[in-house]
Amino acid sequence: MNQGTILIDIKNTITSTINKILKDFGCFPGKYLTESDARCLLFNLLMQNDIFSELKPTADKDLSQSIPLHTEVRWYGDSGKLKYRSDIVIIEVSSLRVKEKMKLPSKGFSFNKFSAIIEIKLRRINGDPDKKFIEKIKADIKKLKNIKKKIDGVWDFIPFLLILDKKNNIQHSINSLSNKADSSNNLQIFYKSSK
Repeated sequence: MNQGTILIDIKNTITSTINKILKDFGCFPGKYLTESDARCLLFNLLMQNDIFSELKPTADKDLSQSIPLHTEVRWYGDSGKLKYRSDIVIIEVSSLRVKEKMKLPSKGFSFNKFSAIIEIKLRRINGDPDKKFIEKIKADIKKLKNIKKKIDGVWDFIPFLLILDKKNNIQHSINSLSNKADSSNNLQIFYKSSK
């Protein structure tokens, strides 16, 4: 399979899984106390797909294996300092190194190719006011755009933003953000309010 076909499969699988989370959140918002709960529930559903749970060889020379699905991935900037943290990342395992000493600061692994990033935002019933919450969403959009810009032309990935809201229904504001997002970034924004 070529990268385009693989990305379509990944996009469709993640989209379908996120839609399950949206439905579940709509029915049972009490299950989602924290963003970590949302991340864990999404991770669990994604792991049920072979595309994300199948062990594959890493780039290490000692036959190490890993899976593509990972959480809390840190990104280092050109300065070598921690720049971003992503909730869920689909890594191309063939580029993953877990055994060799890294040139840049790391958490004990490095990779240079990935297929998708999923950022998650959850606003609790007593959470930020609308304006502040929207600013946090904009910051995640900017982060995804910056990562996309940094690797532009090297390879492609699909950025996702999952927003769960227990406080208000700001669908109109999210639609406006979606419309303003640069379509070349292929950003997939999903929003669900329990209100």
